[in-house]
Amino acid sequence: MKQILTFTGAVTSALLFSTWAFAQYQPPVIPTVPTISDIKTGVEQKAAEELGKAEGKAKGALERAEEKSKKAADKAAMKAEQAQKKAQQETEKAAAKVERQKRKAETKAIQTQQKVKEQTEKAHDTAVGHVEKAETKTSREIEKAEKKLLGEGK
Repeated sequence: MKQILTFTGAVTSALLFSTWAFAQYQPPVIPTVPTISDIKTGVEQKAAEELGKAEGKAKGALERAEEKSKKAADKAAMKAEQAQKKAQQETEKAAAKVERQKRKAETKAIQTQQKVKEQTEKAHDTAVGHVEKAETKTSREIEKAEKKLLGEGK
């Protein structure tokens, strides 16, 4: 019995080993010669891959260039806006200066007019005073002359 069991175990073991060995078996690869259509397909696939890579690179370069262009345009617009603001400030500053100078000139003109008016009034008053003095002197002289004439005519 022991021999039968040993024999059965050996047969089972051999069957398991042969099943495992059969599962591990891979038939040898027989090299095949590529056909023209295989070569053409391979070349087309390679060309398509290269074209895809080139298109990707071109698209990336185009996007980078557009981004760079946009940044440059934004920067130029910002500089133009700053220049416009600065010009506006300078214009406002100049207008304020002109307005100050205008007010100053008007004030000076008014002061000059007042001085001229005062001087004119003073000259007029002086002239009136001189005329009155002259009239008074002339009146006295006339009176003296009349008195003399009246005194001589008596």
